[in-house]
Amino acid sequence: MRKASRANRAVPDDQLRQFISHIDALTERLRPQRRPRDRHAPECSQQELKALAALGDRGTLTMSDLAGILSVPLSTATHTIDKLVDKDLVARKRVPQDRRIVQVTFSKRGKRIHRFVLESRLSTGRAVLETLNPRDRDAFLKQLAAITQAGTC
Repeated sequence: MRKASRANRAVPDDQLRQFISHIDALTERLRPQRRPRDRHAPECSQQELKALAALGDRGTLTMSDLAGILSVPLSTATHTIDKLVDKDLVARKRVPQDRRIVQVTFSKRGKRIHRFVLESRLSTGRAVLETLNPRDRDAFLKQLAAITQAGTC
């Protein structure tokens, strides 16, 4: 199968607007609501949300690993974690064998919020995917993977 030429792949403006509108709507649906008891708590910055997502994906991390994942200097990662500690979302602990190593993990409150966010996103994702029949769902997920793996997002 030949790839279409760049000119044949040009996207009309109306399709581009439609695409962005659908992505925005889907993003909004996947963004969980805040827990009622947290509605007055301070918001998290994008960098803080990335750090929390990394902890959610990988569990306990060293500060060095977290800085690498976030693609920031260690001092920036430390500042980000300082803010999350102040918000009682994460906790630091030193490794007894090498006290120079600092590990970061969710606090008890952070674990509860992470679980709430994860359950909310899974529930919404399930509801979205259930609107498709299994064959269309597979095709949709393959196309979505192709888009996200293209490296242009």
